[in-house]
Amino acid sequence: MRSDTRRNQRRLMEAVGQLAREAPDELTMQAIAARAEIGAATAYRYFSTIDDVLATYTLRVAEELDGFSADSELEGRTLFDAVVAKWMELVGEHGVVMVRLRSRRGYLERLHAGDKTIRTMQSAWTRPVRELLDELGLPSREIEHALFLWNIIFDPREINDLLTEAGMAPSAVAARLTSAYIGALRGWSPTGA
Repeated sequence: MRSDTRRNQRRLMEAVGQLAREAPDELTMQAIAARAEIGAATAYRYFSTIDDVLATYTLRVAEELDGFSADSELEGRTLFDAVVAKWMELVGEHGVVMVRLRSRRGYLERLHAGDKTIRTMQSAWTRPVRELLDELGLPSREIEHALFLWNIIFDPREINDLLTEAGMAPSAVAARLTSAYIGALRGWSPTGA
């Protein structure tokens, strides 16, 4: 990839992040290009729609979480809690853009279809969730359903709502959602542990 292409794409991603934090209702391709200080035509050369640029941005955030999870030497509940804390940080930092993880298609459908962002999130969460299941004495064969429940409970839209509208601290949101998640895992399990 040419250096100007890398530079322009980096600037577009930075612009998405800035606009998402400062003026989320103004997330248009033209606004992103202007913030990146490149022409709209150049922006469209890299991304054909606003959805494409936002999907790329969301994937990069998911890759950051995946890298954090993969590099962690923690285990069990401690690992799970650390990845949850990182997720709270990322949702807080990237806010409204993270809502793009949502789709009219369900989590399992997108996972089975090979959606890159969902696969990356699966990669980020599989080890922490599997280790949590083990610690809770729940069958690890339930991992796909456990990830499905994670997707429901740790929804970035709702996390953002709790952080901004309810004024909760990230640690309080993490603690409450983790407690709800553990209850959901136990309730979902065929063993009812």
